[in-house]
Amino acid sequence: MTDIMVALIGGGGVTGRPVIRAFQKRGVRVRALTSRADRPSAFPDHVEIRSANLLDVDSLAAGVESADTIHYIPPSFDPREEEYARNVIAAAERAGIPRIVYHSVLHAPTPDMPHHFRKSQVELLLRHSRLEWTVLQPAMYSQTALAFLDRDVGELTPAFDPTRPFTPIHDGDLGEAAAIVHTSGRHGFATYELAGTECLDFAAMGERLGALLGCTIATRKVPADVLARRLAAARRYTDEQVRELRLMFDHYDSYGLVGNGNVLRMILGREPTDFTGAMRESLAAR
Repeated sequence: MTDIMVALIGGGGVTGRPVIRAFQKRGVRVRALTSRADRPSAFPDHVEIRSANLLDVDSLAAGVESADTIHYIPPSFDPREEEYARNVIAAAERAGIPRIVYHSVLHAPTPDMPHHFRKSQVELLLRHSRLEWTVLQPAMYSQTALAFLDRDVGELTPAFDPTRPFTPIHDGDLGEAAAIVHTSGRHGFATYELAGTECLDFAAMGERLGALLGCTIATRKVPADVLARRLAAARRYTDEQVRELRLMFDHYDSYGLVGNGNVLRMILGREPTDFTGAMRESLAAR
């Protein structure tokens, strides 16, 4: 257990929730910086909430002041990500916060996925800063499979070839790894690829989901444009964000997204949670 304060930037979404749970389990106090401080229900109890804007260095510096370290989760598919990162770095340096952990992505320097490639440029900004940085590069979350699941129909419908390989990471394992990095002094200036230890395609994920649900889950590819537009409507994406989402689907359709589980195993000090375990936990929570 520890008693440090982490300033969490961008923690109001699906990535932030397991990170906050892992922080609190290890006794880490969490201060969430958000542009929607009027919506405290987005965060669990006992999280301090402060208003800040990624385009405003002054508000960021005031928000992180007196924290021990920063955990930065950037917005998804946002073309201003490098600008945001410059502001976060400037705010940390201005407030005298020595450490930052940046939530990047597996295989960041991939030019045909612009939202990945921007993260590689943010990693460069961190390396050129005066901060002690750690970069986390997670693979696709195990829980992402549930976004493609229609339980009523009994189908898993990704917008890419369901035979392409992935090494999914349980979001709870990612949160635990982040908490360990923040509460240990051994992870400065490290870049960690965080993947699960199983290499699975979506057909195999569908079979495992079916076994848990007690039914047959068929897997088929749906048109990428259709799914991209549906997600865009739900998330209010711009046309450019839709284009980048489609480019990600195209990349997955050709290559999947695979990494190695050894680093995650090393950080956790145990075997990472397998896909079935992650789904059992997530389905029970729902």
